[in-house]
This record gives sequence, structure tokens and C-alpha cells, in this order.
Amino acid sequence: RQLTTFQVFDLGIELGLDGFHLDDGVLENLEPSFLKEVKAAAKEKNLYMEYNMSLDLGNFGIGIQHDLKDGLNTAHFLGADVVKVSMDLPRPRPRAGSRFHPKVMPFLEKTTHLLKKNASIAKEYDISLALENHCDSFSEEILWVLNEVNHPFVGACIDTVNAWHMAEDPMKAIENLAPLAFTNHFRDDGIDFCRDGFRVRGVAVGEGDIDMKKAYELIKNTSPTNRINIETEMGISLEDKKTALHLEIETIKKSIHYCRTILNIGKS
Repeated sequence: RQLTTFQVFDLGIELGLDGFHLDDGVLENLEPSFLKEVKAAAKEKNLYMEYNMSLDLGNFGIGIQHDLKDGLNTAHFLGADVVKVSMDLPRPRPRAGSRFHPKVMPFLEKTTHLLKKNASIAKEYDISLALENHCDSFSEEILWVLNEVNHPFVGACIDTVNAWHMAEDPMKAIENLAPLAFTNHFRDDGIDFCRDGFRVRGVAVGEGDIDMKKAYELIKNTSPTNRINIETEMGISLEDKKTALHLEIETIKKSIHYCRTILNIGKS
């Protein structure tokens, strides 16, 4: 972390953004008193808030893994109206052939139970729960869970790249999840082919190998949200933090420019 939450807000205003999809990597702490300060600052600047969290289902997660009720309380204090949930579940190999695998089903069933149990709290707080097609789940598995829960405050979060990690067609995953998606991670990646295979690297939106025009059309035309959350995962070295921050911000600026000028996002 090189910027405070409030500096991030100021930068967002400068760049013409409408809100933020935050996790604990941005927030200095999760104490209610601090979260209420963040909520007040966001309200003053007319910024929407969404909260990003993971469940602890046995696999390594990015950031803090919450109990779902704790995550909802954090979002409530923050003033967020969406909580993105990823499962962080372990999978057997081969991953690409493990859709609805018997070793995976108990985790999907546990997630279903947790979402059912906490859906009434989400409704009370007026917060939508959005289950993400993270790097550990197929879009059909997300749909299965949502069908089992069957609650108006429980839907999906589309990540436009994550299907790659499951050897699933990203466009098919977006098409499957968009009609139920309360939020999204609008991300592009470059696929570099090497002698021994390929590697995925973060790039600005519009500079990679995901069809971001088609992804946006699917979200715009079929998803119940009216937000696009730009996400970048650049893998930049932190040996020179000043350079890293500069490169990250420049990538965000390129992404915003593409979204505004090529996709016409935010224009009437």
C-alpha cells in the first residue's frame, strides 16, 4: 500500500471515476470507526462503494478471508451496497476436468448453506451478495449455487479473465453469468506463447487478448448492474515502489481512456 484510502478517493475523482470496489489491500484497517470515516468521505464525494472478500474454504486466498457475516458487517459500516464473494476452494487435478467433481461438491454445498444463512442479513442491510467466478470455479458451478440459493439478494460477480484459469472460454463464462451479475471485475490480460507453453500477464483494458468489446456488450445488455469496475493485475516488481506506482496508475489511465473513448462507457 502506497496510498491511503482517502488518497485513492482523490485520485479516482481526478480520473473521473464514479466509485470503488475495495478490499482490505486498500483499507488501512477494518475497525468500524475507520470504516465509518471512509463511508462519510465516499458519500461526500458521491462515490459508490463495493466490498471484495473471500471465504475460507481451504485454499490460499488473496487478502483477508472472512466469515460471511463479518464481511457483510464490514460492508455495512463501509456503506457498500455489494459484497463480492469468492470461495477460494481447493480442486483436484486435472483442474480443467474437475467441473462438479465429487471432491468439489462439498465446498459448493457449504457455500450454498452460507449464502442461504446470510441472505436475510444482506436483505436487512440492502447489500447484494455477488459470488465470483474466481480462479477456482467454473461459471456453471456458480450458476448451480445461485440456483440452489434462489434469493433476490444473491447473484454473481463476473471476472472477465478468471475463466482462463479453469480452461473455460471467458466469453462463455461472461455470457452465462451476466444475467445474474450484480457486479464485475472488468479486466484484460495478455497471453504470451512461449516454447514451453504460455504465460498470462496483466495489461491495460483493451491491450490484451480478451474481447473486451464483446464482454462489455454482454454486461451492458444483460446484467442488472450499471457499473463497470476496472481491475488491473500487473505483476509489477516492487523493488522500485515509485516506479511501480507510476506504472500502475498509467495502466489505469489507459484502461479508463479505452473504456471512455472506445466502449463509450459513461457517455449518454
